[in-house]
Amino acid sequence: MGIAIRFALAAVALLGLSSVWLDAAADETSTGDKLRILYSNRLTFTDAGTPLVTVELVRGQSQVVIRAKHGVVVRPDGVGGSEIRGAARWTVDRAEAQPARVREWTVVERLRPGAEGHGAAVRAAIERWTARGHLPRGFEIGAVFGVAGEVIDSRETLIAIDAVDAPGGSARASELGRRYRIETQVHRELVSPPRGDIRAKSDVAVVKNPSVLWFEPARPGDPLILEDVVVGGGGSQLETRRETRRYHGSMYVTVGADGALTVVNAVSADRLLAGLVPSEMYPDAPADALAAQTIAARTDLLQKLGTRHLTDPYMLCSTQHCQVYSGAGREHPRTNRAVEKTRGLVLARPDGSLVDARYSAACGGHSESAHRVWDLPADPILQGQLDAVPGAARQRGFQDGIGADDIDAFLALPASAAYCGNTRYSDGRYRWERTLEVAELSRRVADKYPGVGRVLALEPTERGRSGRILALRIRGQRGTRVARGELHIRRLLGGLRSSAFSVKPVGDRAAPTAFAVTGAGFGHGVGMCQLGAIGRADAGQEFSEILRHYYPGSRLRRLY
Repeated sequence: MGIAIRFALAAVALLGLSSVWLDAAADETSTGDKLRILYSNRLTFTDAGTPLVTVELVRGQSQVVIRAKHGVVVRPDGVGGSEIRGAARWTVDRAEAQPARVREWTVVERLRPGAEGHGAAVRAAIERWTARGHLPRGFEIGAVFGVAGEVIDSRETLIAIDAVDAPGGSARASELGRRYRIETQVHRELVSPPRGDIRAKSDVAVVKNPSVLWFEPARPGDPLILEDVVVGGGGSQLETRRETRRYHGSMYVTVGADGALTVVNAVSADRLLAGLVPSEMYPDAPADALAAQTIAARTDLLQKLGTRHLTDPYMLCSTQHCQVYSGAGREHPRTNRAVEKTRGLVLARPDGSLVDARYSAACGGHSESAHRVWDLPADPILQGQLDAVPGAARQRGFQDGIGADDIDAFLALPASAAYCGNTRYSDGRYRWERTLEVAELSRRVADKYPGVGRVLALEPTERGRSGRILALRIRGQRGTRVARGELHIRRLLGGLRSSAFSVKPVGDRAAPTAFAVTGAGFGHGVGMCQLGAIGRADAGQEFSEILRHYYPGSRLRRLY
């Protein structure tokens, strides 16, 4: 693709970043302008008309190596500026680097722009929090997409108070949440960007430039190769390792918020999807299931733009926080066809904003409501619903959800009763069993809840619409604690596949030696059930019908 891009009607994110460095006048070749582009969520498009997305690949390192088989072009000033050719391998580091200054605000309200009376609602919120003795401010996040006559508005206004220098925002947000008995979040504001010189060395040249250098392959279509990418980590069972990875598109290297190097890939959204979709769904799945997955993934990708990493020089990270991205070489012909077939298609709400297109591996026969899993407003498009195969009479009793009284009957449903149970991939995902040895379980619980002692009982006290446990009382020899949150409960009990399970003591009920767990599904269960989509496609449903079921009230729109 190269990095040649054209500007269309931009996706603009109004971030509330009113700091002088962003708003100061700057010509097109100044350092200030270069930084402004890196930190902006202004959407640009490739010559083929596909959105260009910037994805963080590496951060926190003092040196990186970039190479390409037929040579690398280094551009100090980006597209249209000077270029250095003649070397296939460049070692990049930084000098005289200074970290960014970041303020953290406590978010106390969220308001959707575009609604009638939005301006008045913002003013009223500002006045309300001022009267309580705070210094409130409005931040607009998200983006407006406008292409080929279609406009999709995903913005919202955050009302935030009491800014403190990072990293003090979390403690302040928790304090204010307790005081006012509200859910709070932290919004990060970039006060001043990081500074430093970026240096690239080859065996024939040295290039130095303030703040950023751009790299692209000398031969169009070649991938850029990035050595020693750190992968893994983030969990007790994952070891950090280094890999050499290939990436389509272009890269730039800049100074990150911590003063170390950040490497970013500028790649078209569809090229990115071509690498993502095979890791999200089996490439040999039916074509309509792959199309549904591609549209959901594209919507999820674009919906996140302008809402994350607002103080970083990129739009998205390459981890589960945004969307796992491993670069080139993961593509598959069948998923490539799904990307091409659904070019530009996204899921939109009636108000014009993008759907929060969540998905999980297997719902187990009933999906879950998003607001029961995460701290989100109730969303009519993401409400838990039965995913029964027509004619599965035994499923009819669960139309209104699954509670404590009928969880066992739900878990006893045969695989033929649900779309996600009746595919060649369902084994161990539709229904599963685990034995939790008390000795090991007690050690796990002690790490999170000291003072409980040997675990004597696991008692679900709250379930979601799908039967997933949202609160679990843990009784021990020395104390009792309540674990809350679907994912937290799964991890606490040793990485269960979902929290839709029943649990029974093994041995003496007063002092069991283990707990027998019978569960349903794989993952949080919100939004599209991926195995369910495969089952529906196997049954002859087209991708549009599949998406209508899992995201009711949404509609397909072609963004590009």
